[in-house]
Amino acid sequence: MVSSINGNYNITNNQLQKTNYTAVTQKSSWFKYWLEDKDKICTDGKDDGKISFKEGAASFGKGLIGIVKSAIKHPIATGLTIAAGAVLTVATGGAALPVLVAAGVTLGTAQIGVGVYKAATSETDGEAKQALETIGNGTFAVAVSMLSAKGALNAASKAGVSSASTAKDANIIQSTVDCFKVTPGAILQSAKNIKGNFLTYATGTIHANSNALRKGQVEYMSKANEAQAYRFNPNGTEEEILANNPGVFKDTNGNYCIPNKWNPDEPYIIDTTKEQMIMMYDGTSDMAVCDGSVFNGSYVDTAAFKTSGQLNYQNPANLEYGKIVDVTKQAPGAFKMAPAGTKVQTLEGVRTIGDGEVIAVDHTGSPYVTTAKNILKRNIPIDTEKSINGFETLKQFSEQ
Repeated sequence: MVSSINGNYNITNNQLQKTNYTAVTQKSSWFKYWLEDKDKICTDGKDDGKISFKEGAASFGKGLIGIVKSAIKHPIATGLTIAAGAVLTVATGGAALPVLVAAGVTLGTAQIGVGVYKAATSETDGEAKQALETIGNGTFAVAVSMLSAKGALNAASKAGVSSASTAKDANIIQSTVDCFKVTPGAILQSAKNIKGNFLTYATGTIHANSNALRKGQVEYMSKANEAQAYRFNPNGTEEEILANNPGVFKDTNGNYCIPNKWNPDEPYIIDTTKEQMIMMYDGTSDMAVCDGSVFNGSYVDTAAFKTSGQLNYQNPANLEYGKIVDVTKQAPGAFKMAPAGTKVQTLEGVRTIGDGEVIAVDHTGSPYVTTAKNILKRNIPIDTEKSINGFETLKQFSEQ
């Protein structure tokens, strides 16, 4: 609306804002005007919350690069956020990445929802433009998170999140959905990895679930090695325990143990508070202790495997105490070469790597120390260049 008083023309506030906006954008870039949040004004003469498609698209586009505005206006907060994400990724070995993807999609979707609501209820053009910009912010967050989903799953899988394995041909939507599905397991594994990394750093001894253990691992699959095993019986008096568990003896510290053929000075200690399986590879001359949870995912019933190839994994809780059973190992694992003298925290205690020995990792991620020859004897490489080359290197090492 234009009015005249004594020959002087007045213009409405909307027209003045539009004039000022045009003048400013002519003298400076739209970027600076947007950065200072001076672009949320009416420019069509009708400040009614309704803007043109062109203006809406422009506001939405600005929202897509909203991270630039945040970085410039709040550099410390933005830097701390990025640093926190990087630290979390390193501390968890990548296990937390699916959680971050799921969080990004969730927060981005919520931001889009808020923007849509505000766009529908805006009463001024400035509110409408801000709403479209908010939708752009949320869209950017969702898009970036979804594009990162497949990589996050692959990284988490390598970091010990078994449920994070994804098909090579999985599309972006499937991968994003999978990130939500594996979030509970990723959170649990992240906690384990943080603990493993802290203990490794604090003690100088390599612990399970640490980055130091995973770095340089070469994956393999066990050969169909046959063995005999029995469920350790911890019940009864000392005399009854020794009588009911073949090959078991008590050391000077009062621990129940079995002989370590490879290092007689460090017998295998049996943790009587947990489910334990006693392995016998050659009667009682070559024995080992296997944690019940490890055994459950590593050894199958020999008879069924020989007959039909069935992988009938044996749960110790379903076996009788002391009853010797025939089992065949069918389990994935990995090995890692480390200098002699390296200390490793195993389920049987701290072990020191000697000449000709390497660190082996079972399917649960628990490390143990064994000889390179033993790895070659009982396992085969998987069908990857890294695994095949790794076994060649291990073979050369065993022959030194």
